[in-house]
Amino acid sequence: MSVCRTAAILSALLCGQGQAILFAQQPAQSTAGPNTASAPNQTQAQGASQRRDQNLRREIQQQFATDPAFQSIEVNVSNGVVVLEGPVASKRDRWRAVNSVKVLPDVARIDDRLTITARAVEGATASTYTTSTATFDSTTAKAAEVANEITVAVADDPTLAKSRVNVTVAGDSIELTGTVRTKEQRKKVREIANAFAVHSHVVDKLTIAPGDHGTDSK
Repeated sequence: MSVCRTAAILSALLCGQGQAILFAQQPAQSTAGPNTASAPNQTQAQGASQRRDQNLRREIQQQFATDPAFQSIEVNVSNGVVVLEGPVASKRDRWRAVNSVKVLPDVARIDDRLTITARAVEGATASTYTTSTATFDSTTAKAAEVANEITVAVADDPTLAKSRVNVTVAGDSIELTGTVRTKEQRKKVREIANAFAVHSHVVDKLTIAPGDHGTDSK
């Protein structure tokens, strides 16, 4: 009996040691979960960006809805980049549409995909301080339209006060002559003309009026 009891005790001890060894060899499982601390912040940032895009798109659409010339323009916004697509009747309408969006807050960039339905032909001149010298026949009507559109855009710009600009559309060129007060005004007139020069190039012959000693004429 004592021999059996001793054998049983030894067997139990050996089993216990084996379990302890097996338990010790099991790798400790990490209780740490995935790092999701930044996930809420990223989601919130994306949501805020989408809301800004939606609000900006709505604001542009509401603004365009008040102008009959912009009824066919489609507006899309992604990360502050505004895409304008669709036809407009003139280069001046295209210029007005782009510039009306450019001044809005949250606009990062404008992707101008607008198309012009009117085409310019040669032979017309218009001025910001005289009447157009064009004769409105079949060969000059469209050129006169473009020249007058540029002239009106120049006259409507408050930063170009007291400038005296002639605009001549001939062939594939838009020629600017006359006087401006500052180099900044000269640059602005060129920018306006370039907005209408879809299939033309701008020839700048503007001069800066004497008495403006703050800038040169080049």
